[in-house]
Amino acid sequence: MAETAHRRFLELLGWQGAELEAFLPEWMNAAEFLRLSDADVDFAVDEWLPQYWDMSLEGTRKCIAAVIREAAALARTADYLAAGDAVIYATMPSSAVCVDANRVAGKGRVHVFYPYFIVATVWTAFFGRELDMQTTGSGMDPACQHCALNCLRADSELKKMFPAPTVIWNWGLQCDEAPKTDEMLARLEGREWDNVLTIIPHDAPLGMDESEDDERVAYMAEEMRCSQRQASQRTGVDVTDADLRRALQEQLDYMSRLEKLTDLVMNADPMPMMGNDLALFTICLECCFDTGHGYLNDALDTAIRDVERRIAEGKGVLPKGAPKLACHFSPLNVPWIEKAFRDNGVNLTLGRMFPSAGQLVKCVRPGRDAYLSAASMCLEAPNNVNMLDEVRMTCEQLTKYPVDGALYGFFAFDRWIGALEKTMIREAEERTGIPHFYLEGDFWNGARFSMDRMSTIRSICSCLKISGISAG
Repeated sequence: MAETAHRRFLELLGWQGAELEAFLPEWMNAAEFLRLSDADVDFAVDEWLPQYWDMSLEGTRKCIAAVIREAAALARTADYLAAGDAVIYATMPSSAVCVDANRVAGKGRVHVFYPYFIVATVWTAFFGRELDMQTTGSGMDPACQHCALNCLRADSELKKMFPAPTVIWNWGLQCDEAPKTDEMLARLEGREWDNVLTIIPHDAPLGMDESEDDERVAYMAEEMRCSQRQASQRTGVDVTDADLRRALQEQLDYMSRLEKLTDLVMNADPMPMMGNDLALFTICLECCFDTGHGYLNDALDTAIRDVERRIAEGKGVLPKGAPKLACHFSPLNVPWIEKAFRDNGVNLTLGRMFPSAGQLVKCVRPGRDAYLSAASMCLEAPNNVNMLDEVRMTCEQLTKYPVDGALYGFFAFDRWIGALEKTMIREAEERTGIPHFYLEGDFWNGARFSMDRMSTIRSICSCLKISGISAG
C-alpha cells in the first residue's frame, strides 16, 4: 500500500509530526484489515469527507480521528489474543457502562470491541461504502428484513474477517437478531460461540416509567450481574462495584459534554453545526471504545469551543431562521440524507432522542448498588422501554429545544423498532403540537435510499417552510 494516500488521510484528521509517523503504520494495518484500498482513502480525502462532514471544525476532525483510533485498535485483536489478553465482542445496542467496566477492571488485559458497529460506521460514514454491498454470501440479505449489522456479523464470519474473541456479549434489549445470527452460524459454520446473553421481557404496562419502577430495575440489574459473572468466568477478570462505578462516572462525564454541545447547537440561531457532525458525537451512547473516552472527550471539548466561537461570530450552517427538524435517529451512516435536507434549506438535527445527562444523573443515587444504577440508566434509554415511556423521553427532548418538526422512519428494516416508530408518531405529535414526518428508509444502508426519496425530502422541507411563514 502506498503511504501517500494514508498520510493525506491522517493529516486531514489532525495527525502531524512524530505522532503521525508513529500512527501511520497502525492506520495502514487497520486499512488493510478494513479492506480499504489506496483509491478508497483518496476518495474519502478528496470527495466524501469534505462533502458530508464539516472538516473546517477541529472538533469534528478529532471525533472522526477517535473512531479511526478505535478501528486501529480493533485491527490488533489477533495480537491481543496472542499475547494472552482477553477480548470481549459486544453487540449493539448495549449498556455501554456494563461492557466498559470490563475494560476498566482489566487494566489493559481485557479489551472490549463492537467490531460490526465500528466497521459498519467507518465504511459507510467515512468512506462512502454501501453496507449491503459489502455483506454478500451469508444468505442474510438485507432485503429480507435483516439488520445490516447482523448481515455483517454473518458475512464477516464466513470471510474470517474477525478472530474469535474470548467471549461475545449479546444484548437483546432492543435487538433479538444477534442471538439468532449466532444460532445460524453454529448451524452453517459449526462455530460454537462462547456466548453471554442479556435480555429483558418487554412486558411493562404502557406508560410505566421503567427506570423508576423498582421491580423492573432490580430485574434488569440481576440480568446484568448474572451476565457479568458469566463473562468474567471466560476472561478471568472480576468486575467489582468500584470498576462499574468508575465506568458509570466516565459515561456521565462524556454525556455531560455531549449535553452541553447539544444545548449550544440546538439553542443557537443560526445553527452552528451540521446535523451529521452533531450525530457523530453521540457514537458512544450505547457502546464503548476500547481506547476509552479520552479522545472523544477531547473532541467534544474542542467542538464546544468551535461552536461557541461560531455563535459569537453569528455564523451558521444555514441562514438565521432556517427550520430545525429534529431527527429521531439521525442516519450518520447515510450522510447524504442530512445534506439533502440542508440543500433544501432545513437543518436536520439533534441526532438522537437520547436522555440528557441530567436525566441519567437521577439514576445514580448516593449509596445505591452500582448495578441498580446501571440498570436504571439502561431503562432510561429510548427503544429499551415501552412505547409510551419512549414517547415521554422523546417529548422531553422536543419541548426542551426550539424545533419546527420531528422526523422518523430509518428503521423500516426492523420488525420491532420500525413498527414502534410508526405507532408512536401520532402520540408524540399530539403531546407536543409539533408536526411529525416519516421517511421510509434503512439507517444502515445508503443503497436502501434511492434518489426518489428526494421528492419526499423536498415535500417535507416545503411544508416546514410554509408552516414557518404562516407562524410568522
